[in-house]
Amino acid sequence: MKTLLLACLFLTTLVQAQLPDPALLRDKEVVATFQSLPVQEGGRIKPLDTYARFLLLRLHGKQSIAVDHPQMTDVKKLNATEWLLLTWFRPDIARDLPLFVVDNSQAVGEIGVDPKGLRDRYSWNEIVKGKEELIKRAQAYSDIESADRTGVQRNVIDLARNFFDFDAVSDFMTAARTDWKHEISAILPPESVKELVSGDSLSVWDLAVKLGVMIRDKKLEALGQETSNKILQLFIETTLRPGKTLAFVPPDDVKNDTWMQVEQTITALMKDGSLPAGELKISKAKDALYAASLKAETFKPAVKAFVNDIRSQAEKRGELKHVDREVSYHKNDFFTYALVWYLFGFLVAFIGLVAPQTSLAKWSARVAWVTLLLAVGYNIYGITQRCIINERPPIATLYETIIFITAVVAVVGLFIERFTRQGIGLVVVGFVGALGMFAANRFMALDAQDTMPTLEAVLITNFWLATHVTCINIGYAGAMLGSITSMVYVIYRLFVKGQKVIEVRRLLTRMVYGIVCFGVLFALVGTVLGGIWANDSWGRFWGWDPKENGALMIVLMGLIILHARMGGYIREIGMHALSLLLGAITLFSWFGVNQLSIGLHTYGFTAGIAMALNTGYSIKGLFILICIGFWWKERSAKNVKA
Repeated sequence: MKTLLLACLFLTTLVQAQLPDPALLRDKEVVATFQSLPVQEGGRIKPLDTYARFLLLRLHGKQSIAVDHPQMTDVKKLNATEWLLLTWFRPDIARDLPLFVVDNSQAVGEIGVDPKGLRDRYSWNEIVKGKEELIKRAQAYSDIESADRTGVQRNVIDLARNFFDFDAVSDFMTAARTDWKHEISAILPPESVKELVSGDSLSVWDLAVKLGVMIRDKKLEALGQETSNKILQLFIETTLRPGKTLAFVPPDDVKNDTWMQVEQTITALMKDGSLPAGELKISKAKDALYAASLKAETFKPAVKAFVNDIRSQAEKRGELKHVDREVSYHKNDFFTYALVWYLFGFLVAFIGLVAPQTSLAKWSARVAWVTLLLAVGYNIYGITQRCIINERPPIATLYETIIFITAVVAVVGLFIERFTRQGIGLVVVGFVGALGMFAANRFMALDAQDTMPTLEAVLITNFWLATHVTCINIGYAGAMLGSITSMVYVIYRLFVKGQKVIEVRRLLTRMVYGIVCFGVLFALVGTVLGGIWANDSWGRFWGWDPKENGALMIVLMGLIILHARMGGYIREIGMHALSLLLGAITLFSWFGVNQLSIGLHTYGFTAGIAMALNTGYSIKGLFILICIGFWWKERSAKNVKA
């Protein structure tokens, strides 16, 4: 028995000795080098770091993953690039990690896998037990209209997509790990093996060329249908399926904008028998990385040479200039720092607000100013970095509207506070800033897509992005700031008593009036500019598109408020009630119309935000009802006096 255990231990050690050391894949220098590797995905050149972050975010719900594995006892968490390298070089470990987030345990129960908690994470090795059922159910549910699917059915479809995407990524180095001489010898007769294999080993690149010759000369077909199918299936499964989402080979032809994926280089070799020198060098270097990873002393030089070759080729093509900046952008995480400082500023400003006319209030205001300016600085600097990376104005996606509108609200709020000096502006800025940054993070996690994608064709116009889109979003910011200030008015009136409250209420009403004027001006200008852009792009100024109607509703509601105020139809309570209604309309125009999936502006659809939108509408509605209560109470008091 003891001898058997020792033999098993020896065999395990021998097998592990032929695999890369997981610690080598977490080496800081190795990770940093891979992070700066330029790749092409979704029509955009980006660092591997960005690709890894959003792949892991989609599969796992986070940009890092916890590790609890007997071969990795020295680490508790991996960042996205470390996880990707582990998936490439040690898929045996990566497949054990709890990767796939499933929001409803019933989804895994349907495929015959034992569920854990209601919302939990499952490893590849756990899900693979139900692979056949997963395929069958995902195919059946995909035939159902998206709007008619249940939550569990959507979970099953998402799990299937994520499972097979990870499957492909984990096979990225399969061709390099394969002993082709052994595999070919097990399928082909000796004379055919001699034709394919010369020497002791066979690379996939030599095999691709020779297989291509055999296919063209009909020698493979002559071996029989069964043998031919076996060899082609092995070749396709091992070399053509993995890594379909990642293109890292820049074409030698600088006029060709499309980078090549692994299977494309192999297919080209089989078809033509050759590749341009640069493309072949990079393709072979990718497979050589695996052999180099078996020894610590050879891995780092091989990684540096591989990445530097691709970077040099990308630089020649003029496609490298913002890759390092994007790595730095993600590493610095400006918006998380902005969230922290906004939240801290809100708490400090709130302390000063509940203790007015004291030395504590004065010091709180000073500290709040510093922290909120720091938060706004992080917010604006992060937006600026994105503009430089994308080489376009700041707004083109729903995610970018959130961070931009948050910054505009913060700047306008601080400007108002500079003149009012009541501390209310500081509280509003801190609250809205923290809420906006939190919403941006949640939206990014929910959408799980690169936040700097290649733009829709109609959006590739920097002038209109800088005018129409920016003006519209400043209008959104004004409407939302006015609505939130009205919420402050309601809360203040409910919970704070005394003679000074009347002065504060009047101040808040003047603030809301001014903010609404500001928002309506930009919304109106932005809507007119949007019509001009639509006429230029689509040949009509106005088409009653849902997004266009949403913008028009904001303008009309703002004009109603201003005219009703000027005409004396509304006063303090009416001003705030209609401002809250304007906020609800803005939410609908901002996010709601995108969920309708109709019209020419449907490119902003995001699944899963309906509950958040309905919550926002409900909160606005509740505050409007409270305003109606204030009005009824005042009216009743006047009737009693009369």
